[in-house]
Amino acid sequence: MNIHGIIFDFDGTLIDTFDTHLRSWREAFESAGTTMNNDEFIKNFGKSHKDFTFSINPSLTNYDIDKIIQIEKKLMKERSNQYTLFPETYQVLEKLNEKNIQCMIASSNPRHVTEQLLEQFKIKHLIGKVVGPDDVKNGKPAPDMLLFALKHHNIDPKHSIMIGDTSHDILAGKNASTKTALILRREHQESVLATNPDYVLTNLKELFKFLD
Repeated sequence: MNIHGIIFDFDGTLIDTFDTHLRSWREAFESAGTTMNNDEFIKNFGKSHKDFTFSINPSLTNYDIDKIIQIEKKLMKERSNQYTLFPETYQVLEKLNEKNIQCMIASSNPRHVTEQLLEQFKIKHLIGKVVGPDDVKNGKPAPDMLLFALKHHNIDPKHSIMIGDTSHDILAGKNASTKTALILRREHQESVLATNPDYVLTNLKELFKFLD
């Protein structure tokens, strides 16, 4: 396969933040007098903060949406020491760099948050363009973030792969005309298979089966 670039989602793909996000979002919604259950979280996780909040409760006012988002961001920042790098992440990124395959990130986190975490986990030097929803008009599943990263590195979408753990990642890849790979980290992700990704991985190391 002639692949020149790989776009990674961040949370749930390179780093494990699922439980921390779930708890923080739930507490943020409760602060505004509303609730969020696990199924709602799983269905919408991966969208931009604003789209996620609106999807959970469309009746919220803009004031409440902004309040919930700010509380969730504050809680996640306070709990950043609870995040962990998936065991294979560093080795996979290092090997891709050795193969001269450009690694990029398209995350629903604000870009500065992702960049801080890349430094925290000492993997920033292995990543090229980092794109967040604040860099484009439309977040995932729109293709904007992916196309922005690919254009920066002058890579044809047809020679790239989008790797993520949610339906929004896979759909964004399809909308951008990249190859797509779903990384299965949790049981409840089985429903994402309905998006028909090109590849399904249970560990990022399996990626090299398609590249070698």
